[in-house]
Amino acid sequence: MRVFVTGATGFIGSAIVPELIKAGHQVLGLTRSDAGAASLTAAGADPHRGSLEDLNSLRTGAAKSDGVIHTAFIHDFLNYAAAAAADRRAIETLGNALAGPDAH
Repeated sequence: MRVFVTGATGFIGSAIVPELIKAGHQVLGLTRSDAGAASLTAAGADPHRGSLEDLNSLRTGAAKSDGVIHTAFIHDFLNYAAAAAADRRAIETLGNALAGPDAH
């Protein structure tokens, strides 16, 4: 199974990615940086450049995968409402991509 992991280089994602690989899954990990891409490649995952605010990157990552594990969050607690709204848009985008074009 190919799994798209948002937050793949974060605290939770960096623990999930090696477990998925160890279980025989292919991992496509969302990353914003070259350093994150290098870290994912070293772990045996395929990096996917983008961010939670780049809905097209989320859409294409989910469409290339059999499932998604969403662990990313914008940790701007001074602007929590905006961070939560961005997370909601990300979740809706991921869900719609997994559901496919015939689900609506």
